[in-house]
Amino acid sequence: MRILMLIFIYLLSMFLTGCQSLTAVNSQHNIELKNISYSQYYLLLSGFNETQLATEISYQQSRLVEEKNKDKNHDLVWQLKSVILHSLPSSPVHNPFTAKSKLNRLSLDTLQTQKVAVADFAFFKMLRSQLNQQIILLNKLTVEKKSQQGIKQAYQKQLLEFQYLQQQIIQLKSIEKNINEHG
Repeated sequence: MRILMLIFIYLLSMFLTGCQSLTAVNSQHNIELKNISYSQYYLLLSGFNETQLATEISYQQSRLVEEKNKDKNHDLVWQLKSVILHSLPSSPVHNPFTAKSKLNRLSLDTLQTQKVAVADFAFFKMLRSQLNQQIILLNKLTVEKKSQQGIKQAYQKQLLEFQYLQQQIIQLKSIEKNINEHG
């Protein structure tokens, strides 16, 4: 009986926590980090559509202006949220270069001294690694696209030369035919 009671309490607490996060999802621009970690914030945002993300971006930008004078830590919170918003692939402001740049400005030492939770510190360290890999792949893709474009241009040039040579061959055959006929 005691075990059932503990299981019931555990399940009840899980359901209440679940309801709390559903409430956060439903209130598009009222996401507070007092109760959720940055990794949870990332997961929450990943479930948003583009309109909801745009609303969250606007909300966070307006909060930055409002809270900057009141709370010095809010600037760090905004910067970390901004990193997440720029690193999220479905975000209208998705840009891994910007996200990495913002994260670089907040060195890992800064995150440790600002008393960011260990799990959040690990999350941003992992995010930095992921952004590095993404940037490396994007740079390789850019190089490959330029190479492909160069190959395509060379192919087009050779195709034009081939067509020109074909026309010359036709003209030479026509001249040869005329010479043979007039003998």
